[in-house]
Amino acid sequence: MEDFNFLKKALRLTKNLEFINVYKSGRRISSPFFVMYIKKNDLGYSRLGVSVSKKVGKSVVRNKIKRQIKEIIRKNYDFINSGWDIVFSVKPAAVQLNYAQIEKEIISLLKRGRIYNDKKAFNLVNIVL
Repeated sequence: MEDFNFLKKALRLTKNLEFINVYKSGRRISSPFFVMYIKKNDLGYSRLGVSVSKKVGKSVVRNKIKRQIKEIIRKNYDFINSGWDIVFSVKPAAVQLNYAQIEKEIISLLKRGRIYNDKKAFNLVNIVL
C-alpha cells in the first residue's frame, strides 16, 4: 500500500498562505499554457503546488491536469534542484495538450527558471517526512 505513484504530501504546497507567499515574492515565468512561480525555501527539498482555475474547465478536466502535472514532477523530481517552492498555474489553453506536450512544457519552464538539471540534483526524497 505504501508505494503510491503520487507526490508525497510533504513535498506539496497545501496551504493558501504558502501559495500567496510564492505568488507575491517569487519569480514568474510564463508560457502560452502555464505560469510558473518559483521561490527559494530553506527546507533542503523542493515543494510543488498546482493551481487550476474554473476557467480551464469542469472539475474532471481540472483534476486530470493536476494529476498529470504532479506525475510529471514526481518522475522528474530527482532532476529539480532542492530548496524551491514551485507553483504551476494552468491557463485555459492547456486543455488541448496531451501528456507528452504538458511534460515538454513543464520541463521547459523548469529549465528557463534554472532549477532543472540534466544530472540528478539529489533532493532529500529518501528521508521520511
